[in-house]
Formats: sequence, C-alpha cells, structure tokens
Amino acid sequence: MNQQYNLIYPTVDLFVYDLQQGLGQTDEQINQNRHHFWRKIKPELNKDYQQLNSQEQDFLKKLASLEKAEADYVELFVPEKLEKFDSDLEGYYRALQLSDTYALQIDCSVINDNNAKPISRLQDIKKNIESRIHQQGKLGKTWFVWGQLSEIYNDKEIKAIAQQCYLQINPNSQSKINLKNQGTFLGATAFEMWEQPNDWVDEKSFQDSFHILICLFPPQRSLDDITKSIANVYFDLNRLFCYRHKIIWAYHQSRKLKSKLKKDFHAVQQIVKKISELGQQINAGKLNLQELQKTLTDTLTILSHYAIDLNYLDDQGRTIKVNLNNYKKRLEKISRENSNNQQQFMQEFSEFSGEKYLQQVETDYINLSPGLTLLQNLISTIQGTIDIYQAKSDRHLEEFIGIAGVGLATSQIGSAVILAEIPKDKNPLAYQTEIFILSLGIGFIFAVVTYILLRIFRR
Repeated sequence: MNQQYNLIYPTVDLFVYDLQQGLGQTDEQINQNRHHFWRKIKPELNKDYQQLNSQEQDFLKKLASLEKAEADYVELFVPEKLEKFDSDLEGYYRALQLSDTYALQIDCSVINDNNAKPISRLQDIKKNIESRIHQQGKLGKTWFVWGQLSEIYNDKEIKAIAQQCYLQINPNSQSKINLKNQGTFLGATAFEMWEQPNDWVDEKSFQDSFHILICLFPPQRSLDDITKSIANVYFDLNRLFCYRHKIIWAYHQSRKLKSKLKKDFHAVQQIVKKISELGQQINAGKLNLQELQKTLTDTLTILSHYAIDLNYLDDQGRTIKVNLNNYKKRLEKISRENSNNQQQFMQEFSEFSGEKYLQQVETDYINLSPGLTLLQNLISTIQGTIDIYQAKSDRHLEEFIGIAGVGLATSQIGSAVILAEIPKDKNPLAYQTEIFILSLGIGFIFAVVTYILLRIFRR
C-alpha cells in the first residue's frame, strides 16, 4: 500500500490561455473571442454569444474598453483581496492581456493554519477551480502545484510525493508518469510533466493534452519566504506558459493545415490525370468544352484554398519561431533573477520544440510549396486549351458566316435581276414571293458549292 504524504499550504494555480485576435479575424470574431474568455469567470456572460441580450452586449463592450491595441501587457482584472472558495479554501482570479493573447490565472489553496494537509486536498482544490470556470482555454492550460514538505524526505520519497500530486490533478491519465524532467526551481524540487495529444489534428485530443509543474519546497524554509518567491515569479511564469502554449497551438494548427493541403494536392493529382487525356479528346473531336470550363473553375477554387492554407502554414512556422525565442529569453530571465534554480529540465521543451515542431512545419512548407506552382501551371494549361478550342470554333463560325453571306448576296442579286421586269400575266405579290424562294435556293446551292471548293483547296 502506498504511503500517504502531507503538504503544508498545498496550493494550485491554473493558467488558462485564449486567443485575443487571430490573423485575418473580423471585429465580430474578435468580439466572440472576448466573450469566450470572459464567460469563464463572469456568470452573466456564461451563455452562447448569439443569446447575449443588449445589456450583456454593453457589458462586453466595457470589458473591451480595458484592452489596449498592440499592448504587450495589460491588467484586465486584478484581485483586491482573497476570495472565499468552498469549505476552507481561498484564492483569487487574475485576468491579463498579453499582446494578442488572453491569460487567466486562478489561484486556490487551503487556508493556512501551519498544519500539514493530506495531498488528497489537491483534488478538492482542483474541483473548486474547475467548478468556477465554464470554458476550456482554446490555446491551452497549465497546472502549477506547489506546497511545503512537512519533513525531510529522500529523493525517492520526494518523487513518490510528486507522483501523488500529479494523480490528484490528473487522475485519468492514460500515460506512464515520467518524472525524469526534474530540477530545482525557486529552491524547490521541481517536476514538469506533459502529455502530448494522441491526435494533433483532432480538437478534443488537443484540448485533452496536459501540462503540469510541481514544486515541493523543503521544510526548513520559511513559508513567508516561499510565498514571496512564488508571488514574484508569477509575472514571468504567466508569460513563459503563454509562449509554451502558443508554440503547441501553432503546431496543432499546422497539422490541420497540412491535412487540408494534402487533400487538395490529391484532388490536383486527379485533375492532372484528367487533363493528360485532353490531347486524345481534341484529336478525336470529343472535347467537352463545358466540362473543361467546370474543371477550370474547380481548379481555381482549389488554388485559392491552397494558396491561403500554405500561407497560413508558413505563419504557424513563424509563430513557433518567435515564441520559441521568447520562451528561451524568459527562462533565462527567471534563471538570472533566481540563483537557486537548476532549470535545465524546463529548457528541454525549447530544445524539443525546435527540433520537432519548428523543423517539421518548415519541412512541410518546403514539401507542399511546389503544389502551388503545379496548380498555377495546370490552370494555364486548361485556360490555354479552352482558348485554342474556342478560337478554332470561332474560325469555323466566321467561315460559315462568310459563306452564308456570299450565298445571300448571290440570291439578292439574282432576285433583283429577275424582279427588274415582272410579266404582265403574273400577280405581282405572288410573283415576288415565288422569285424570293427561288433566289434563296440559288443562294443556298452557291454557298454549298463554295464550302466544298474551300475544303478541297485546303487539303
């Protein structure tokens, strides 16, 4: 049976991140992003966006007025005092705008009485936090668990405590708990664990991915000193986790874009196969111009989608690169300001992201870019075929009109000559009708003869 351990002042912070505005989003979409963020902690907004009444819309506009365009850091909601949670718990909310991202921090802990509490209390804290937020963070979330050890433990025991902490927060974990990412953070023995999505394209799988940082402080240290150290690092942690989740979110988006681009590329291959048969159809005189024009329209639509998605894929690569650089700088800043850190374990994420996520997206962009050239060449081929075929049809039409014109002119001349003198024994109207019909026949015969002669000479 596993030993049950205790912690002094067990605390859980949940950091939740949402997109404030995305590339190419309209004002309406940005407003919906804002609503999605605030409905987590504003009960009056916890309904579908379309169901908001005028008063609630006005409230959303007031919240919008707190934001600042292009600002790197804006405090949207800062607690004046601790809030009473259920039972013997207390905590607070903090809402921030970090450039183009919303950040929400919910802090909750057992009210301190200097007595050690069972680690199982972490599960109570987690449930209280989750009961107060009503939406997932679209970019992701991080759990930060910390507390003070009630006595001195050896390394094996500390790992066992960390494992119990992890299971209180993520009891349904399907992965084997990996405690290799271990180091020192703010003087605490720290563990960072993360479960990657099983399916990067699937939205639910992405939302179910899990990230946690656990810090276990030594018993000989003052609790006041611990809480001050934690309070001083929240600013940097909020940003560090934000950069991390933007990297992962960008990679998630890139996998969806790659899937769409591959489907479009497959459709292009089918069109190329179809177009390769054009020569035979033209020679056999079986070219369906209407069907070819539809193929051109479909290909232009694919080109439009492909060009946009390829550009977005490139954007995701740049997003990963920028946030990876920011993550490294923020980690260096935390290390400089806290000499008792050994945070190599937190640098492993940046190394992994550079080698896996960034390189993969850049490689995908290189591999999929030729598809754009192929599409453009394909469209030129189809358009050129249509133009040539139409020009050929236009020549036949002009030839027909010319021949018909000759025949009509001949019939008019013949008609004029015959009608110059109307026999006295003929009814003028009946005679004119008879001569008109006869002239059309002469003109038709002349046109046919002209067409045959042209065909003979062309050979």
